[in-house]
Amino acid sequence: MKVTRLYLIRHGQTEQNKGGVLVGSTDAPLNDYGRNQASYLRDRLNALEVDTIFSSPLQRATETASIVFGSDAPIITDSSIQEYHFGEWEGLHFKEIEKQYPEAWKTWLTDWEKTQIPGSESFGSFKQRVVSFADELVGANTGKDLAIVSHGGCIRSLMAHYFCESISAGYWKFKVDNATLTEIEFMGGMPILVRFNYR
Repeated sequence: MKVTRLYLIRHGQTEQNKGGVLVGSTDAPLNDYGRNQASYLRDRLNALEVDTIFSSPLQRATETASIVFGSDAPIITDSSIQEYHFGEWEGLHFKEIEKQYPEAWKTWLTDWEKTQIPGSESFGSFKQRVVSFADELVGANTGKDLAIVSHGGCIRSLMAHYFCESISAGYWKFKVDNATLTEIEFMGGMPILVRFNYR
C-alpha cells in the first residue's frame, strides 16, 4: 500500500506573535528570531525532501518555506491555507480587543465559533477552505510526500479534522508552536500521526 505523507509547518515568529497581537490575514514578516527558528528547523529536518511544497501567500509563511526548503525550491502559494481573517480585530492586542469589543470578547471566550467579529470571515468558511484544500491535495497525490507551510489556526483545524470527532470539538486541543513540523501518514485514507510540534 502506498503511503502519502503530509508535512504541516507553521511559520516562524513575527513581532506580532511575540507581542500578543492578532495578525490573521495581515501580511506580517518574520522577525530575526523567527528566521533563526526556521533555520534551526531546516537543520533538524536534515534536507527533508518532498514532492511538492505549498504555502500560504503571506510572507511569514513563504519566507519560512524558503528557509526550510531552500531559496531555489519551487513553492506554490494558495490563499486556501491562509490564516483566518479577524476583521476589525486584526492588528489589535488581546487587551485592546477586550477593551474595545467587550461583549464580543466575552462571547469569544465562551463560544468562540459563533462570535461575530466585525468584518471577519465566518469560522465555517475558514475551516471549510482549509480542510477542502488538504483533503483534495492528499486524495490527488497518493504515494507522494507533500508539505504545507501555513499558520497556527490552519494546522489546528487540520489536526482536529483528522484526529477528533469534529473541528469544533478539537480545535483548541492542539497548541501549534512557531516553526514546528507535524507529520501525518495516510494509509488507505486513514491518517496516522507520526510527529507533532517537532522542532
